[in-house]
Amino acid sequence: NSSGKLDTMVSIIIPTKNESRRLRLLLPSLASQSDSGFEVVINDDKKTNDDTPKIVKEFSKKLKISLIYQNFSMAQSRKAGAKAARGQYLLHLDADMTLSSNVLEACVAKSKQGYDGIIIPEISFGKGFWSQVRAFEKSLYIGDETIESARFFSKKAYWAVNGHNEKMVLSEDKDLDLRVRMAGFKIGRINEPLYHNEDYDLRRSILKKFFYGKTANPFISTHPKQTLIQGNLLFRPAYFRHWHELVAHPVLAVSMFTMKFLEGLAGLSGLLFGRFFGGIDPWKK
Repeated sequence: NSSGKLDTMVSIIIPTKNESRRLRLLLPSLASQSDSGFEVVINDDKKTNDDTPKIVKEFSKKLKISLIYQNFSMAQSRKAGAKAARGQYLLHLDADMTLSSNVLEACVAKSKQGYDGIIIPEISFGKGFWSQVRAFEKSLYIGDETIESARFFSKKAYWAVNGHNEKMVLSEDKDLDLRVRMAGFKIGRINEPLYHNEDYDLRRSILKKFFYGKTANPFISTHPKQTLIQGNLLFRPAYFRHWHELVAHPVLAVSMFTMKFLEGLAGLSGLLFGRFFGGIDPWKK
């Protein structure tokens, strides 16, 4: 990786826990980036018992990559990775994502135009019918900044708002996006996509939404207006803008609304459970 054309390094931060299978897909997509002036910071959970260290060592031949063990919760893990980062720009990824080959080049070019946060369009995919439904839903949100969140930030903007809120579990990424905007920094977008392998499972998602509901209070109290936007699961503006897509794919559309209704019910149940029996401490494992 000695041919780096970027004159400013990007730090790519990836929280992990037993993610070796997914890292084998993500890391090659980083190695094939059109610009190579970046480092990778993997923040692994101490309870990881797969071959993540072996994979990191293997890809160290192709990438400037470091492995730290400071992953206790998602937002905290991202922030700890940012503290260990040396780049002027920070890109926060999940282990189940891969990048198209020009993402970093496009993000840095956009940043040099005066943007301190960059939205990267996200294309969802996975095995099975519900993954198709999820991918259909995600496709409707591309270009909707009330739903999308910036993932790429200048380090200046990131630390100006004190990075990720470590106590935030629900929508920690949207919380950061909103605080960067409120601080007066410009948010832009690129056209180069990232791909999110969600392998969506409806039952697992309902359980996850219930958990998120129990942890929702910090986000609700910090961003009440955004909570109403995200809580509007069945009548989002994106659905009206893309009504022709819904009409063209009736099975996917009906399944999507069914999915959103069940997820919303689970989230509300979790919220009520948390209110009556106490929320979840994100630092507990």
